[in-house]
Amino acid sequence: MQEAATRNVPVQAHAHGDEGAMAAVKAGVRSIEHGTYLSDAPLAEMKRRGTYLDPTYTTVVDLTEAGGDYDVPALRIRGAHMLPRLRDTIVRAHKLGVAIVTGGDTGYGPNSLIRIGQEVGHFVEMGFTSLEALQSATIRNAEMLRLEKSIGVIESGFEADLIAVEKNPLEEITTVQDPLLVISNGRIALDRLDFGRGVK
Repeated sequence: MQEAATRNVPVQAHAHGDEGAMAAVKAGVRSIEHGTYLSDAPLAEMKRRGTYLDPTYTTVVDLTEAGGDYDVPALRIRGAHMLPRLRDTIVRAHKLGVAIVTGGDTGYGPNSLIRIGQEVGHFVEMGFTSLEALQSATIRNAEMLRLEKSIGVIESGFEADLIAVEKNPLEEITTVQDPLLVISNGRIALDRLDFGRGVK
């Protein structure tokens, strides 16, 4: 932690339960990854210290599905146990005002490419406003990484990483799961705008 702090590098801690999460938060980590079984005590401490929660909810959804990136029967059983508890943690953390961000966890396979868009949708299902959910994937993540002066918003001078979607995501959040245009570092990486114009 001390070495990272000298270089202003945020430290993330992988923790599912109270003991590990509380120790990490008190040590000054920037974020807790997962937090599946957290009670209100570590969540309150996270709120007090400004520690972010990266629940990687959609990754746990993937655990429960046959044919996903983690297509292992034992993991499906584990995921089925974890999923409702993680959902409860996210809802309580949101009510407490903990800063929550989207995260894809690891890049094991094709499903990892769509996790952020799905996570945004799941957050709305859990009571986030559409704006809060979008911010969890953009400016909140930028803040967590201490990169809010270069990424996370569409402004002059910021890195040109953005997507264009068919509908207003504030009205229909799932539209972010089907981008028509992807710009990465100022270059077009995907252009489906003609397809979008043809959709009735």
